[in-house]
Amino acid sequence: MINEALIRKSAPAVFATAPAEHTSASYQFLPTFEVIDAFEAQGWTAVSARQVKARKRSPDAAKHIVSLRHESWGNQAREIGTLLPNLNLVNSHDWSSRIEIMLGIFRVVCGNGMMVSTGTFGAISVRHDMPIGESIADLTNRFGTMATRMLETSEAWDGIHLSRPRQIELAQAARNLRFGADSNVDPVALLETRRHDDEGDSLWRTFNRIQENVTKGGLRFSGMKRRSREIKNISKEVEVNQGLWAFAEAVAAGA
Repeated sequence: MINEALIRKSAPAVFATAPAEHTSASYQFLPTFEVIDAFEAQGWTAVSARQVKARKRSPDAAKHIVSLRHESWGNQAREIGTLLPNLNLVNSHDWSSRIEIMLGIFRVVCGNGMMVSTGTFGAISVRHDMPIGESIADLTNRFGTMATRMLETSEAWDGIHLSRPRQIELAQAARNLRFGADSNVDPVALLETRRHDDEGDSLWRTFNRIQENVTKGGLRFSGMKRRSREIKNISKEVEVNQGLWAFAEAVAAGA
């Protein structure tokens, strides 16, 4: 849970009361704090928030992401670790995007968050002129069902064992997505284990090793001293996490 003071510090755009100056009179401004209030009325609580750095424009208009968790979902303690489903709300006030609401999961065992493929568990795009408050209850029910499916998928993946070539194949796809096909990052480096709980050859554990190595940075480029950086860009983080989940789904389908 995160209080209002912390949200204001880490994502001031959440509390913007007007859009960016360059937007036209036709722009339909939807304050993020009003969306959060509507979610809270349905039992949701904000648990984290952050935004991109605004270099040339007001930080009040920058793209930001707020994660929310429902009081009825609770901790999903399973053999693969304690998993916490949540919703990730992405918005901006500069005409750069609609509101995106995506199902995510938080893995307590490693403090590692990830987005879910739009093709399977869904991301809902909301126009800024849409009465969001009227649809929160429906969203809660829809995403609750999706969360159950997602947790079941995670457990199923832990029962799928991958050969070393198959692990490298998944790592190669992840490397290309994050750094490009011509990158000199060794795909095998993405399979390195950062914590004991992620050891093993199951699809779930392999996926989590790759996901953390790709998003959190620290990978050394072959023949160079520099290392990869943690993904800070919200759009890139969403793209990479959704892509990785889709790759893992493809591997599971072919297992």
